[in-house]
Amino acid sequence: MNRQRRDRRGDWLSPDAYDALSPEEKRAIWLERKRQPRRRPDGTRRKHSSGGKPWVGWAMVGLLVVGAATWELSPASWFSSPVATASGTMEVRATFSLCHTGGGTNCVVDGDTIWLEGQNIRIADIDAPETHDYRCPGEQALGAKATRRLHTLVNSGAVTLGSVDRDRDSYGRKLRLVYVDGKSVGETLVSEGLARYYGRGKRPWC
Repeated sequence: MNRQRRDRRGDWLSPDAYDALSPEEKRAIWLERKRQPRRRPDGTRRKHSSGGKPWVGWAMVGLLVVGAATWELSPASWFSSPVATASGTMEVRATFSLCHTGGGTNCVVDGDTIWLEGQNIRIADIDAPETHDYRCPGEQALGAKATRRLHTLVNSGAVTLGSVDRDRDSYGRKLRLVYVDGKSVGETLVSEGLARYYGRGKRPWC
């Protein structure tokens, strides 16, 4: 088969002449041909890879426009869904509100309870002062402070959960360790005097 190639000026080269070129010259010819429109041997251009259907290109443009409009209209929705990390755990970036009575999608109930993606989560390793069934005004005030601090923490980065030996408590809440950007929320609250590590039974804060 007579496999001829064109040089950079467009002149046909015989196989022997092409083989005699240096690797740099061959690469220069290849790069030049990459920039030229593809043509058949008779000189006519080949059809576009879409099969000569111009609507394919316009459809791709339409998809890009729709995607950009979706981002512009609701950018927060792109960050409120769980994302798989390299370690296999799930992290959530979301805006948390305060919900003293609970029942939200992403919100903070008190110093040791949150709602995350519609699930009621009890931070398993700590006990915070009560804001509902408190025993004295001092406990209520400290519980409110712990709630505000937890609200700040979960809004400051990516929230991830860790499991413990029990799945749920007696109230049906999921028992989980809670981390923000890899740092334990429980340890932070304990170190700031807003909670204490969990022990069996309730201990008074008054």
